Amino acid sequence: MDTVKKKIVVDVLLFVDFLLMAISGLTLWLVYPAGEKSGQAGVVFLFDRFAWLEIHHWLSVILIVLILVHLLLSWTWIKINVFRIGAVKNE
Repeated sequence: MDTVKKKIVVDVLLFVDFLLMAISGLTLWLVYPAGEKSGQAGVVFLFDRFAWLEIHHWLSVILIVLILVHLLLSWTWIKINVFRIGAVKNE
């Protein structure tokens, strides 16, 4: 698979992971707010609060890994543009 296809796959995975993280974060914020009795309210929205926390944490780890892969795949572009900006500032 060439680099462009790899970047597209990584970008799509980043987008999906971000959406899932947003959904889990909003669920934790709106359905299971933190407080004295968090997790003991008896409310179950597909999963309990602790399962949502676990999902949210693992999606965060996956997001970090995907960001690192994205940066690695774009490293040549990053180097070229950083040097180009540096060359303009030095003139």
